[in-house]
Amino acid sequence: MGVYKRGIGDNNVSHAPKKFVTLYASAACTEGSFVSIDTGDSTNGLGYSVRDAEVGPGSTAHNVKTFGVATQTVAAGEDVIVQIAGKYENANVDGSTVAGTPLAGPLSGGTVGQAGILLETTFGNVVAVALEADTTNLADVMIVNQGFFD
Repeated sequence: MGVYKRGIGDNNVSHAPKKFVTLYASAACTEGSFVSIDTGDSTNGLGYSVRDAEVGPGSTAHNVKTFGVATQTVAAGEDVIVQIAGKYENANVDGSTVAGTPLAGPLSGGTVGQAGILLETTFGNVVAVALEADTTNLADVMIVNQGFFD
């Protein structure tokens, strides 16, 4: 499972760096959808399998296992490249997203793979920040590295 950074320029000067990991997809993953660790699958060891982020455990709890965005659509059993830091264009987000919105994993009642909006009345980790308002549930985001694969 490789971890690599892209966007390093001459003399190690960063220019819009992005970070990716390649992980095992325990269920189908869709390009642009947020993904989460699948703690029920240990194909490559616990913590190294992913799926489109499932909804959180309650009406105020986001899925805290959410950590990045699938960069390709793959079937279950294939490897998927997941972007875990940097700008991602056209990520799957809640339909009420505006620029600057803190995004977390889906809430209970939300949509699988779709980032939910972190509000004062909900809790979870900030996975990304919206860089623009959504257009039909798609928006450019800045993914916040959760530190799982450093």
